[in-house]
Amino acid sequence: MATKPLGEDQPQLRTDAESRLTEASEADTAMRARPADELLHELQVHQIELEMQNDELRRAQQTIEESRDRYLDLYDFAPIGYLSLDRSAVIVEANLTVSELFGVTRKELLKQRFANFVSPENREHWNRQFMDSMNPGKKQGCELTLRRADGALFHARLDCLCMKQDDASLLTRIALTDITERRLAQQHLAGLVESATDAIVSVDEDQLIVLFNPAAERMFGSPAAEVLGQPLDALLPVESRLVHAEHLRTFARSGLTSRNINGSRALQGRRANGDLFPIEASISQIEMQGHRRFTVILRETTERRKIELALRDSQADLNRAQAVGQIGSWRLDLERNELRWSDENHRIFGIPKGTPLTYESFLTIVHPEDRDYVDRMWRAALRGAPYDIEHRLVVNGEVKWVREKAELEFDATGSLLSGFGTTQDITELKSAERALTEADKRKDEFLAMLGHELRNPLTPIRNAAHVLGRLETREPQIRWARETIERQVTHLTRLVDDLLDVSRIARGKVALHQETLSFADIVDQALNMARPLIEAKGHRLELRLPERPVWLRGDPVRLAQVLLNLLDNAAKYTPEGGLIELEASVEGAMIDIKVRDNGIGIPGDLLPHIFDLFLQGERTLDRAQGGLGIGLTLVKRLLEMHGGQIETASAGPGLGSEFTIRLPALVDTAKAAGTEMAKASPATVGCRVLVVDDNPVVLDSMSVLLALEGQTVRTATDGAAALELARVFHPQLVLLDIGLHGMDGYEVARRLRDQQAPDEALYLVAVTGYGHEEARMRSREAGFDLHLVKPVQPEAICALVAEIGGAPAPP
Repeated sequence: MATKPLGEDQPQLRTDAESRLTEASEADTAMRARPADELLHELQVHQIELEMQNDELRRAQQTIEESRDRYLDLYDFAPIGYLSLDRSAVIVEANLTVSELFGVTRKELLKQRFANFVSPENREHWNRQFMDSMNPGKKQGCELTLRRADGALFHARLDCLCMKQDDASLLTRIALTDITERRLAQQHLAGLVESATDAIVSVDEDQLIVLFNPAAERMFGSPAAEVLGQPLDALLPVESRLVHAEHLRTFARSGLTSRNINGSRALQGRRANGDLFPIEASISQIEMQGHRRFTVILRETTERRKIELALRDSQADLNRAQAVGQIGSWRLDLERNELRWSDENHRIFGIPKGTPLTYESFLTIVHPEDRDYVDRMWRAALRGAPYDIEHRLVVNGEVKWVREKAELEFDATGSLLSGFGTTQDITELKSAERALTEADKRKDEFLAMLGHELRNPLTPIRNAAHVLGRLETREPQIRWARETIERQVTHLTRLVDDLLDVSRIARGKVALHQETLSFADIVDQALNMARPLIEAKGHRLELRLPERPVWLRGDPVRLAQVLLNLLDNAAKYTPEGGLIELEASVEGAMIDIKVRDNGIGIPGDLLPHIFDLFLQGERTLDRAQGGLGIGLTLVKRLLEMHGGQIETASAGPGLGSEFTIRLPALVDTAKAAGTEMAKASPATVGCRVLVVDDNPVVLDSMSVLLALEGQTVRTATDGAAALELARVFHPQLVLLDIGLHGMDGYEVARRLRDQQAPDEALYLVAVTGYGHEEARMRSREAGFDLHLVKPVQPEAICALVAEIGGAPAPP
C-alpha cells in the first residue's frame, strides 16, 4: 500500500476540527440558555445515581469477600487434605487437614519437598507417579505409605491433577485421603478369605482371576499360581459358561445370586483332572485397592444332591413307616413360606393332600390356647433355640396331642433356608399319662391311709410292751415276750416308714430339717437302733472313726436312717457270727464312710441295679432276710438330697460287700462345735395329760403308760368331749389324734387354743399316723407345738412329759 505525501490530509483535518468546534459552541450556547435551577437539579440526580452505583459496588465486594472466606473455611477444614506442588514437587499450598495429617503447622509444611513425607520404601514409586502426572489435564492416582513428623506411618490415597497456570507454569493439585483404617479392614478381609472354608474367587472387570483362596485350590485341584490371570471360564465346562453369564447379568440387574434365581440351570465346575461337579455360587461386588472386583463364593453341592436324591428315593418307604408309627414329617421353605407335609402329616392334621400350606395355615389348626406358645417357640428356634414341643390341635372338632421336633438348615453365609421336622401323634400317650397321673394320685392317697391304719395298732402294742418292762417281774418268758414285741414293732414301724418315705422322696415331698451335727452322734443313734439285730445274729462290730470330731450339715434323723439301713442290710445278709465294719475318714472337705461285711456278697449282674426300687437278690421261700427291697433306694436318694453319693462293691457271691458314702463335711470345726449346746436332762415331775383318740385300745395303753410314770391322765374319744374336759381339767399336755371322727384333730386344736386362758400353759402334740409334710404343715397352722408319728416311742413321751411337767397349775 502506497504512503500518502505529508500534508495531503490537512484540509480534511481542518474541516473536522471546525465541525467539532461548532458543535461545542452550539452546546455551550444551549446550556447557557437553560435555567440554573434545572441544571442544578440534573446535577443532583447524577450525583445520587453515582452514590447508588458506589453502594452496589461495595456490597458486591463484601459478598465476594464473604464467599472467599467461606471457601477458605471449607478448604481448610475439609475431611480430605488438599495441597499444590510446583514442577519440582515442592509444596506451595496446603489446607489445615494436610497439616494435621503430617503433624506440622502450615508454615512448616510450605516450601518443603513432598518426598520428605513419603516413607523411604515408597519414594521411588512416588517420583515415578509424579513424573507421569506432569502432563496438563492428566489425572493420576496412587496409594502410598506416608510419614508424620513424629515418625508414625499412615496409608493414604493421592488423586493428582496437573494444571497450567496463566504464566505457563505447571501446578499439580493433590487430594489426599487417609485410608489407614480401610487398609487394615482390607487386610482383615484378606485373612478371612484365606481361612474361609468356602471357595472364594475374585475377578476384575475383564473377568480375569485376581484372587484364588486355599479352599478354591482344594475344590478345583489347582494351585493359585496356575490360575491367577486366567479367565474365570477356565474353571467352568463349556455348557456352564452361558449359565455363569446369565448369573452375572441377573446379578447386575437385580442383585440376586444363583441361590435364589428361580428356574436357573445348574452350575457346574471343572477340576484340574477334568472331573465335573455341581456348585452353587453367591456373587458380590467389592472395591479393593481402588479397583472394582466381582467376588464369587462357591460351594460344592455333590454330597447334598446325593442326599436329596436318596431322600426322594426313600420318600415312599418313609411314608409307609410313618403311617405305622404315627409320625409324620414336614419341611418349611422360609423364603417362600411354603409348607410341605408327608402323607402321615396330612392324616394327623386332617388336611387333604394337594392343599396349599403355609406357616399361618398350620397355626390355624393349632388349639387356640396353645397358638401363642407354639408361635413363640418357633420364633425362638429361628434364633437358635431347640424346637421340641408338645401341643394340641383341633382336627374336625376333636382335640389331638402332637409332639413336634425341628432342625434348621443354613446356607454358606449363615442365612436360614428351611426348617425340617417331625410330627408325632401322642394323643393316646397323653390319655395314658392322665390315667397314670390319676392312678399315682390314688396310690399316694392309699399309701397315706395305709401308713395311718398300720401305725394306729402299733401304738398300743408298743405301749403295752413298755408297760410290761416297767412291771417288776423276773419271769424270763415275760421278758422274752416284751423284747420280741418291741423288736417286731420297731421292725414293722421301719418298714412302714421306708415305704412311705421312698414314695414321698420320689415325688419331691420330703423336706430336710438341716442343722449342724456331730458325725459321732449320728453313728451312736444308728448303732443304738441296729445293735439288737446285730447282737441277735452274733455278729462282731468293729468301729474305726476319726480321732478329731467331724461336723456335718444335715438332717440328723435322715442321716441316722441312712446308716441304720446299711447296718441292717449288713446284719441281715451276713451269716451268723459274721463281721461288720464301720469305718470313716476325712478327705479334704468330704467324709468317706464305709460299711463292710463278710456276708453273702452281691452277684455281678446285680451290682449296676442295686439301688433300683423293689430290687432284691435271690431269696429262699422262707424269706429269711425280710424287707421290701426299698431300703437302698431310700439311702441313695436321701444322700443325694444332702449333696452326697454312695457306691457299692463286691468281689462276688460269698465274698461280702462294701458300701461307700461320701458326704460334705464342715471345714470350720471350731465354729461348728460352738453351735452345739449342752442339753440338761429334765427332771421327772408330775404332769396333767389329756389323751384324745377314738381308738379305745390306744387310749387304754397310753393311760397305763403315763400312769406308771406318775402322771395325771384324762382321756376323751372325740373332739367335743376333749373341749369340755379341758375346761375343767386344765391339761398341761394334750396328746391329740388327728383322724378323729366328726370334728378332726386340727379343728379341736384350734378350739383348744381359742379357749386357752392367757396365763395358762398348754402344750399341744399331734399324735397321728400321717407323717407327710402336708400333714405337718397343717399341724403347725392349727396351733400344734409338736407333730409325732405313730407308733410313738414311749421314751419320747416320757421325755416330753418330764420336760413340761414343771408348769405351774392355774390359779
